[in-house]
Amino acid sequence: MIDIDITDRMFAAFGYVPSGYPKQEVMRAGIAAAYASDAAISIGLGRANIALIKNRIGANVFVNGCSFADLTLRNSENGKCYEFANGLLSEAATGILAPPPMLKFDRTKNIVRTSVDGSDSEVIESFGCKSWQITMEGILVDMENHQYPQTKMQEFREMFEVNNSFDVLDCDILSDLGIENIYLEKIDELKVLMEYQDTIKYKLTAHSIKPVEFFLT
Repeated sequence: MIDIDITDRMFAAFGYVPSGYPKQEVMRAGIAAAYASDAAISIGLGRANIALIKNRIGANVFVNGCSFADLTLRNSENGKCYEFANGLLSEAATGILAPPPMLKFDRTKNIVRTSVDGSDSEVIESFGCKSWQITMEGILVDMENHQYPQTKMQEFREMFEVNNSFDVLDCDILSDLGIENIYLEKIDELKVLMEYQDTIKYKLTAHSIKPVEFFLT
């Protein structure tokens, strides 16, 4: 059984460890077996809940309660999925791009204001909400060879270069905000961590998108 801990990498990248990540406990390579079990996993937003689960061979498995930020993005054109999930912390995990990202949300309204001549007043003619701006921050880690994460970087670049929107799957917080589709606008940062040659820090800006409906009369 191999102990895998990315909290030091998170601290090196961001200067702190998000509350969803345990500061001392480590994830173990048997995590996949824990997910396959029927045990309940404690999930908490804004607090570090650690669920201790016994897998089927009797080993202890610590599961980080950061599921609120688990995220799968599906290319709405060809169906390819990019998964951000805790399974990365198992060396046996496959098909996962990165651990759950830290998410920040901003939104404003479209408001049309018209000044009234000779008065300090103004008339509000219409309201409407703009799209959500979503900031995604996280790390790409080569957990298999602990070298420069070339395969992860190539997949990350491929994801960003998609000239299409993504369907949002399996993310509670985005679902609660009514966000079902997003497009990626900007890579704000890509940085190799000097302390860990197997880790890249990234920062992305995305926006929510909704289909436009037309009505014929």
